[in-house]
Parts: sequence; structure tokens; C-alpha cells
Amino acid sequence: MGPEFDVQPLIALFDPLALTLVWVGAIAVVGLQEGRAGLLQSFSAWQALVRSNPARDAQLARQALRRVESIVDTKGLQCIDRINADSSFVAHAAAYLASEQDAGRFAIWARLNLDDRERRHNNIIRFWMAVADVAPAIGMVGTIIGLVRLFSDLDNSANLGSAMALALLTTLYGLLLSNVVAAPVSHRFQRLSSEELQWQRVLTDKLIALALRNEKQACP
Repeated sequence: MGPEFDVQPLIALFDPLALTLVWVGAIAVVGLQEGRAGLLQSFSAWQALVRSNPARDAQLARQALRRVESIVDTKGLQCIDRINADSSFVAHAAAYLASEQDAGRFAIWARLNLDDRERRHNNIIRFWMAVADVAPAIGMVGTIIGLVRLFSDLDNSANLGSAMALALLTTLYGLLLSNVVAAPVSHRFQRLSSEELQWQRVLTDKLIALALRNEKQACP
């Protein structure tokens, strides 16, 4: 049997007070900057962070678009709201296009819809980038608090260890929150947003072209 792994050094790195000070402090500061809505939106987006798969979504959207094209060719635009699509994006766009049946109005709606999506994505990315920027500073605040406790109570040797631990661990937690959590999260959101908006713009252009083609065919 190999040597046993000693977890005691890892346990020594855990300090609930220091962890709470840094993580809650950083989130609270950025929450003040972005507001309550931005805070809730950024945390609710974690589900998308885990489940999002732009390549799969794009493939499902292309399959749905082919069904839309088939329906348009046989029954016209007014029937595409009945499409059974695995892509919620295409289904939503098709329902709007079926109700309007006007390429110009659909193009305006689609552009506004995509702009709104991009704005929401950017808000989430900005939130986590701000956390990455703020976390080391909050860690330094904890370090200063720990040093103040240390120097103000030098005569009490029993408290020196906890004060020094607070001073050092807050810096560690700030760096971990910034470089291991917030920065990677913001970068992943940025990549997912770019890939998602790319295929959604392509699909939107194809739906606009489909609507224009249908209008020309409908002309006497």
C-alpha cells in the first residue's frame, strides 16, 4: 500500500471567517455596482454555464430550419408556427414570422431580439470580470484587518495565530476567487456568448431570406 495522504495541511487552509470576508465581500461590492438585477442574472446564468452546448444547439436549429423551409414551400409562412422544433430559438422566431408574415418587420424584431441577448450576455460577462478585478483588493482588506488584529494584541500569544491566518488566507482566497473562479467563468461566458450569437445571426438571416422569397412568390 502507498503512503497515506495527509489532509491536515489542507484543513489548515480553510478559515470560514476569511472565506466569508473575501467571497461575500467581493460579490457584495460588484452587486452594488451592477445592481440587484445584475446580481441575480449573473448567478442564474450558472445553469447555462454548465449545460450550454452551442454546437449542439446550432445543429438542432439547422434541423428545425429545414422543417420550416419545407413547411413554407408546401403551406406558406402562416403555417410555420405549428413547427415541432427542438430549437426554442427557431420555434420562437418562426412563431413571430408566422404572425407577421412581413420580412421587414421580422428583420427589425430579430435584430432587436439579438441585440437584447447580446446585452444580457455582456452584463453577465462584465459582472464576473468585475469580481475577478475586485477579489484581490478585498483579499488585501482582509490582510490589513488581520495585521491590525495582530499588532493590536501582541501581548496575547493565543490570538496571534488566528490573526496571522486571517491576514494570509484572505489574500489567498482573493487570488483564488479572481483567478480560479471569476476569470475562468467570465471567459467561458464570453466564448459561449460569441458562439451562440454567431449561429443565431446566421439562422436569423436565413429566416429573413426565406420570408423575402415567400413575399416575391406571393406577388401576382
